[in-house]
Amino acid sequence: MSNSMLNAAISAPLGLFETMRLDRAGQVLLLAYHLQRLARSAQQLGFVFDQDAILRNLNPYLHQSYSQPQRLKLSISKAGKVSVECSALATTPQPVRIAITSQPIHCDPLYLRHKTTVRTQWASGEKWLQKHPTYFDLIYTDQYGALTEGGRSTLYVFQQGKWFTPPLTQALLPGVYRNKLVAQGLVQEKTLYRTDLIHADRIRVSNALRGWLDAYIDELDVNV
Repeated sequence: MSNSMLNAAISAPLGLFETMRLDRAGQVLLLAYHLQRLARSAQQLGFVFDQDAILRNLNPYLHQSYSQPQRLKLSISKAGKVSVECSALATTPQPVRIAITSQPIHCDPLYLRHKTTVRTQWASGEKWLQKHPTYFDLIYTDQYGALTEGGRSTLYVFQQGKWFTPPLTQALLPGVYRNKLVAQGLVQEKTLYRTDLIHADRIRVSNALRGWLDAYIDELDVNV
């Protein structure tokens, strides 16, 4: 995408954010991965990225004792203004329940590959999840029928003794926990379809807040 197209696509209120897990000892174990993704998005989208300012804003929340893990949301504006929100994080029972939507996601890839405050592509799915609170996430496909991701998590299937996740050549977010698993050689990239999910030996999803979670699927054609 050219710079002129990027400038046209990005409006002034657009922001970037990272949602991080702060453990009971006040550590963000995936902090380096969060900062790497944020720096990459800032560079590609023309945001000011000041890592020292980010760390200064995070520091009051770090290295403290908490009674339970915390949800730490870091946001930056295009001009580099930093804000941080912190709240208690509830435990997630496993396995989590997921579903697949019958409609492929239609969105500018810009807003799928970067974690921005533009969330309209997930709005209808979020409304469905709010009405069906026993489900953890809704999994989407692209226009070719390949599985991509959930609005809240990355998808994995276990086949022939290996874990696979959709490749970044598709329009999807490079999840922080996903990046860790791929870097450690625990997960490989592979184009996946519904049949892979239906016949998988095991299914998991992940995000930076909840970790790598066992999952099961029981709805294949959710209409959102």
